[in-house]
Amino acid sequence: MSIINLTNVANQALPRGVTFSDNTLKLLKKSIFDETITLKLSQRQLTNLNIIVEQSVEAKLILELIDTDSSDVTYDVFLELKENTNVKFLLLSEVQSNNAVLNFKSSSLADSNMEFVAGFINNVMDAKLFLDLNGKGASLRVRTITVSSKDHDQKLDIHMTHYAPHTSAEMTNIGIAGENGIIKINGVGQIEQGMNGSAAFQTLKGIITNDKAQIDVNPILIIDEHDVTAGHAATVGKMEEEVLFYLRSRGLTLEDAQRLIINGYLQPIIDEIDDALIKENVIKIVNERI
Repeated sequence: MSIINLTNVANQALPRGVTFSDNTLKLLKKSIFDETITLKLSQRQLTNLNIIVEQSVEAKLILELIDTDSSDVTYDVFLELKENTNVKFLLLSEVQSNNAVLNFKSSSLADSNMEFVAGFINNVMDAKLFLDLNGKGASLRVRTITVSSKDHDQKLDIHMTHYAPHTSAEMTNIGIAGENGIIKINGVGQIEQGMNGSAAFQTLKGIITNDKAQIDVNPILIIDEHDVTAGHAATVGKMEEEVLFYLRSRGLTLEDAQRLIINGYLQPIIDEIDDALIKENVIKIVNERI
């Protein structure tokens, strides 16, 4: 695993096939990275980042965003996947601002494949993700988990837009709220006119642990082409009483039973984290919230 502290790149030796200048990280064409590349952004020393993955690259990237300042902040991240790339991208956002904005944009060119996984564990954030499929044959799979608890208010807007034919996009977004936490998730799948042979699917799920928590999920499909396949589903509710009863009958408290279930939902993200310290920190923060 390679770790790059983006706020102090000048004093680090970058992995072969990686360059960084003018807030832009590049993975050079035809590079195959066997080790995960972990990018660390902390304490607002860098709030604007471009990541360019050049042609025929295979890589797994983790972007860890940590910010303990409570004042207002805006982060802008742009990710471009060139032709014939294969990328797994994990975003971990732990921002304690009381008014944060995250603008994340990606562009996927022809025959690129991206698996996008994200965990949002922020205090108050409006996260806007625009994930564009700009090249024929591009594919995108999205999985996100958002966790809010006491006085946390998070909004997640995810737009997957097909600007090329024969593209595919699938998203699964899960929101988990406890105490008086608030989560709003808007999932938008959009297929433009003429983008035939494309597919867009989405699943949104909200889980609340008590009556004070609030979750609003909105699946939206905007289809302007006949020769496509698309679908969506959305649910919001408390944890299943039968499952909680079973776990409590085995000696667990209600709180421990809820944590066990929530950690099960979190597992797909935890499994993608190669850094033991990051993994431990994410588990710790989530369990403190719930």
